[in-house]
Amino acid sequence: MKTTQQWLDEVKASPEKLTQWLERQYVGEALAAERIQSLADCTPGRANAILEKIAADEKKHTEWVAELLTARGITLPAPTYAGTRYWEPILENLHTFSEIAGAGHHAEAMRLIRIRALAVDEDIDEDIREVFTRILPDEEMHAKAFAALSTPESIESTRQLHNAGLELLGLEI
Repeated sequence: MKTTQQWLDEVKASPEKLTQWLERQYVGEALAAERIQSLADCTPGRANAILEKIAADEKKHTEWVAELLTARGITLPAPTYAGTRYWEPILENLHTFSEIAGAGHHAEAMRLIRIRALAVDEDIDEDIREVFTRILPDEEMHAKAFAALSTPESIESTRQLHNAGLELLGLEI
């Protein structure tokens, strides 16, 4: 299991690992935009408006990360679910909207830890810090919004699924 600091030290020491992480962020943002938009499309009322906003933010983040990758001469990877280890044990076990929102809350909160660490580390190139500093407030809002769309019980019941996803990623938060 790797702590956030261990992960950050690794990506700072390895341009290949940093590039791979940036590529995964592009894929993750693109898939999140797609997944959340699909959820919004079948969700009525106030929740629809919130999900539409989150999906639009994720699409915007996809564009920002794409611009960053392109500026660095990195070919954009195809957004595919192959290799998305975190979500595999989670998605098949969600049965209610509240559970889906609870899982979304956990996923957004997890991303925030790494984004915050990266955004403030002065050893990370300025272009990368700038993009993730712009992404950060949106992701903070997303974590809160998913928590508000869920219930404390669903957040707690999806914690075990979240932990299984972390285990697959080898992360310690």
